[in-house]
Amino acid sequence: MMVGTRGRDIVSLVGTLAVVVLVLVAGSGCSEELEHPAQMIVLGFDGMEPKLCAEMMADGRLPHLAKLAAEGSFKPLTTSTPPQSPVAWSNVITGTDSGQHGVFDFVHRDPKTGYPFSSAAISVEPEPLPVLGHGLDTLEVFDYAIPLRSSTLKTNRHAPAFWEYLTKAGVPTHIFRMPANYPPTPSEGAHFCCMSDMGTPDLVNSLGTFSYYTSDADEQFMSMSVGGGKHYPLRLINHKTLATQYTKFFGPANSFDLSQSQKKGGRTAPSEIPIVIMRDPDDAVVTVRYGDRDVVLKVGEWSGWEPVEFEMIPHVLSLKGICRMYLKEVHPDVKLYVTPFNFDPYETSWEIDQPEDFSATVADAVGGFYTQGLPEDTKALSNKVLSRDEFLSQAGIVFDERLRMLDFAMDHYQGGLLFFYFGQPDQIAHMFWGARNPNHPALTAAEHEKYKGVMEEVYQRMDGVVGKVRSRFPDAPLVVMSDHGFCEYRRDFHLNTWLEENGYVTMAKPEDRNADINFDYSRTRAYGIGINGLYINLKGREAKGIVGAGEKQALMDEISGKLKAWRDPDSGDQGVVEVYQSDRIFSGPQLEHGPDLLIGYASGYRGSGPSARGAFPKSVVEDNTDAWCADHCVATHLVPGVLFSSKVVGVDDPSLLDLAPTMLGEMGVAVPEHMMGRNLFERGVANAGR
Repeated sequence: MMVGTRGRDIVSLVGTLAVVVLVLVAGSGCSEELEHPAQMIVLGFDGMEPKLCAEMMADGRLPHLAKLAAEGSFKPLTTSTPPQSPVAWSNVITGTDSGQHGVFDFVHRDPKTGYPFSSAAISVEPEPLPVLGHGLDTLEVFDYAIPLRSSTLKTNRHAPAFWEYLTKAGVPTHIFRMPANYPPTPSEGAHFCCMSDMGTPDLVNSLGTFSYYTSDADEQFMSMSVGGGKHYPLRLINHKTLATQYTKFFGPANSFDLSQSQKKGGRTAPSEIPIVIMRDPDDAVVTVRYGDRDVVLKVGEWSGWEPVEFEMIPHVLSLKGICRMYLKEVHPDVKLYVTPFNFDPYETSWEIDQPEDFSATVADAVGGFYTQGLPEDTKALSNKVLSRDEFLSQAGIVFDERLRMLDFAMDHYQGGLLFFYFGQPDQIAHMFWGARNPNHPALTAAEHEKYKGVMEEVYQRMDGVVGKVRSRFPDAPLVVMSDHGFCEYRRDFHLNTWLEENGYVTMAKPEDRNADINFDYSRTRAYGIGINGLYINLKGREAKGIVGAGEKQALMDEISGKLKAWRDPDSGDQGVVEVYQSDRIFSGPQLEHGPDLLIGYASGYRGSGPSARGAFPKSVVEDNTDAWCADHCVATHLVPGVLFSSKVVGVDDPSLLDLAPTMLGEMGVAVPEHMMGRNLFERGVANAGR
């Protein structure tokens, strides 16, 4: 079982059964000196788009951002290649590109096996505990396998974070909800506090798995996974009287319980919490009972944060989390949505913060909050579990939590660097940007009319955040930035299907085009993994490579030319406008781990999800009818982010790579030579990295 480096390592035996969990203390809270004469505040608004900002400022609808631009600067901000959030935020964190920090996509591939893995974090196997001797991993006691050592997680980012230089130089640094930073990396020296965001999993080690309990026969899929969630059927005996349904919350896989594994034919069974759902016979009310808790909900009502505790080894080890519940319907059917089980911010063993009690300190001040990264439940909307209105209601809860956290951050800021992140512009744009176009295939005309102004409302909300910060700290230099912009996503491009049609890849299972990693490597010269990545099946690097080093360049040139020449058979539009060769745009020790080519799609197109997993849908291109109707994983120049600054920006072409050097420069800290950017507030500074 993969666990973190804190309180989930079982380290000693007392007698034959007693087990203690050792908590490795990573910090001592926020007691260090917080004051510093220099100040700088950076607001990260994920996915904010410069053209829409310019339009709304011209109409007077973003007064605080317009004032900021008038005082200092407003410019497009060059994003990463590819313009994927983990890549972009890694550029911000390190001041380097993928060749140095090693993050190329949401998904990487292992050249030894060909299998994909998350770019966010990797598992590290520990050394055997000396007290146990001989590298013993588990001890079987009755029906439980008690782990005696465990793997740990560390971020997959290979370059140092900017805050490491700040705190070593004595600069207090406050990082609230940094994306692409799970588990959060520590920083020595001055005061440092940090919480992670994008990439932070839920309790079941996914990026967000909701639960949906329904008695509607049309919605029952017998615990079937629907991509980001699971349906659980309810069978109500009588629709006219009080109906009680016994069911369960299903939590993390319990690899400790050998008896369950044996019952499941060797498969690891999930941990469980028995629950009872009781429907009122007359009113639109349901009571959810579990343990010693009764959660009473009316139709259309969200619960507060409710605790859950999944027992892994009785009386010895349990995993604590939190969830919210939303009651969609009571009569004639019961329909109950449960958020992913989030890490409990009071559990110091969860690696979501630095120091280890920081999230608990925040929760004491602001109440419970989503600890999962990017908490707006886009999958629940895509799978029609939440309606568009219900999704926006949930997004409102997330925003209110983030505002309370911002108040906490400002209350405790007395100088140094403060970074604060809002992911909402990105998550809502994925689901509602397409509503701005009456002809988008994912939305009806009625949906377009109802939701065409949602993005403007979100941007006005962000403008209010800027006003809130400026009113508290009018003299502090303020930067507002986004990691990328946005465009429509109307058409799915199935890269592996295109490679198959052009003779570059052969399926291992032609009878099952939907199978993941469906490559016959013995007859494959190039294959796609990830949203933008294309790999050459190179001899000596890939386990079953067939392309010689001398053939590689000609093959890449051929594929690049054909991709850019491809035209959509339905419209005649160009689907790929750029193909980037990694060793021509990156350099550094991590280059060998990334894709050989990065596909720069045209606006309106994107690499498909099935192809990113190594599958082969039948056609090369098709309409995107998913609620996820907009994206940014296209050619770099099509989706720049925004840069607002209260100080004049002295360069014409600012980039994400410039932010780390700028933050260091403003705090009077020397910029390390490996950083590729410039201090944006120094005029005429060349950038050796571009």
